[in-house]
Amino acid sequence: MREDSPHDAPHSSRAQLADLLSERRAEFSNDVVSRLRRREGARVSPLIVRTLVHALAAAIAESDPDVVAHWSRMARHAHPAPLVVAMIETACDAALELARDEHADLATVMVFLEIVKARAAAHEHDEHAPPGADPDGASQTAIQSLLAMLGARDDATCSHSRATGELGRRIAARLGLAAQTTERIVKGGILHDIGKIRVPDSILFKPGTLEADEWEIMKRHAEAGADILTQIPALAQYAPIVGAHHERCDGRGYPFGLRGEEIALESRVVAVADSFHAMTSDRPYRRALSYGEAIVVLNDGRGSQWDADVTDVMIALAAEDRNRSADANLSSFAPPLTGADALRGSIRAI
Repeated sequence: MREDSPHDAPHSSRAQLADLLSERRAEFSNDVVSRLRRREGARVSPLIVRTLVHALAAAIAESDPDVVAHWSRMARHAHPAPLVVAMIETACDAALELARDEHADLATVMVFLEIVKARAAAHEHDEHAPPGADPDGASQTAIQSLLAMLGARDDATCSHSRATGELGRRIAARLGLAAQTTERIVKGGILHDIGKIRVPDSILFKPGTLEADEWEIMKRHAEAGADILTQIPALAQYAPIVGAHHERCDGRGYPFGLRGEEIALESRVVAVADSFHAMTSDRPYRRALSYGEAIVVLNDGRGSQWDADVTDVMIALAAEDRNRSADANLSSFAPPLTGADALRGSIRAI
């Protein structure tokens, strides 16, 4: 991350937590044992749990989730795989509480611990799934873990992420895209805002206009999301989609200033789905636009901010939904905004 980031010391935060786990290993292990008994009704040896805590501390210190993965492979010789996964998840949850108590950089710690849990679940799925089982189970587990983490921070962003994925699915279906491409769009849409876990509360929840320096920090969430996903093998393929979802067809987007077909189709679809749902949702700094107002904004940005063909599909879907729905929220009686005014009013969400 850049030098002026609010989370400049991720490694020091992890080192601090690793030291605490090592110093308090016996006490921490007993706590994990008690949690497992309450959660799973399982009795496990404190000695086994201490080896897990040792592995977790080393993984955190070295920024290497595979240390815990190696421990889990050994532990499965003595315990059923589901119990091993439960041990890892319980230890990670307890470690996060410890980090919170010590005022560590929670965003960085949360991301790392979710990666550890997702990998543990992925190993269990890969090693124990029956023939013909869903091959995508590992990515689904990782996605749900990250969404749970995001939802704990900001439920509105979590809901928006799910809605963006569903809108992406509808756009892809109307475009006649292949099933594999559609699934990349859906999952890229669901994950597109995961980088906001690294945005400070003072910026993420600010009710007024962001200052220039705050906006620069907010804009980094696309790169942050891509960085998070590259650390999770089951989700790494979605990192480029997430990293480019704020690029513009005219080259004025961020973070790389890509233009036109330099932007992957999946990112172009996610960008339109993200923008439309954001515009038609209430935010602390503005009311939701009606569908009619949002359609005006989409039309104004067609071919410049957003891909023209994708935008045309979103406009058609929005018009169909507006005409089909009896919900008054979809047809505001307020005087419609002009395209330029609507765009200015919704720029933070786009």
